[in-house]
Amino acid sequence: MSNRHRNLSRTAAALTGAAALAALLTACGGGASGSVASEGGTAAPAAGDAASGTGTGTASGTPGRAAGSGGSTGTGANGTGTNGSTGSGATPDGNTGSGSGTGGSTGSSAAGGSSAAGGTAGACQASGLGYSWADTGSGSGQRHAVVALTNKSGRTCTLYGFPGVDLVNSGRQWSLRRTDATPQLVTLASGAAAHFTLTYLTSDADDSTAFTPTTVVITAPNQRTSYDLPWRGGAVVLQDGATHPGTYVGPVGR
Repeated sequence: MSNRHRNLSRTAAALTGAAALAALLTACGGGASGSVASEGGTAAPAAGDAASGTGTGTASGTPGRAAGSGGSTGTGANGTGTNGSTGSGATPDGNTGSGSGTGGSTGSSAAGGSSAAGGTAGACQASGLGYSWADTGSGSGQRHAVVALTNKSGRTCTLYGFPGVDLVNSGRQWSLRRTDATPQLVTLASGAAAHFTLTYLTSDADDSTAFTPTTVVITAPNQRTSYDLPWRGGAVVLQDGATHPGTYVGPVGR
């Protein structure tokens, strides 16, 4: 074999050995690095809740699970409450993290508390009432006249108790006694009427005990302003000093 041929063979062998050595060094000395990152899950408010708040959730499970956090505040039409929401997140290694959170605040209800419609109606004011005779009474002896108190205020109101009633003429004023009946609370819608009975004992005009009023002065229960109605019952027996007179007034009722 010639020298030239031997040199070519040696060169090829050297190249082949270098390639093999490089491959061996790559396999043994090369370094690889990698890491798995946890991803935090963010919880959205529960469907139907419109609120804000913070909460915390605790995740459990296989490595790589994410911690969920979040809370929502419920605003309800009929109550209050808190809603926990759930966060989830996927990690690079394929594990899924999940966590539950609790709401950070309490929602308020539109129905809570007091409203104009749900509150207790106030007392009827004298200026919001209409006064009229529903019945002036008839017959002889003891009569029963009925006075109507009509709610003209435009709102619901209440009456409770006895009215003040005075029979008046130019020379005398007689404040009538009340019965011992128990009054009841009367609730009046706008335009509705309550009533009370004025019982009176009639008299002949020429009797010495006769008293002929011209006006009835009426003060609604728990009010200070009075209203005058013309008297239509004729002469009555004056018993302003009697313990049990035949003329008296009852409580307001329906």
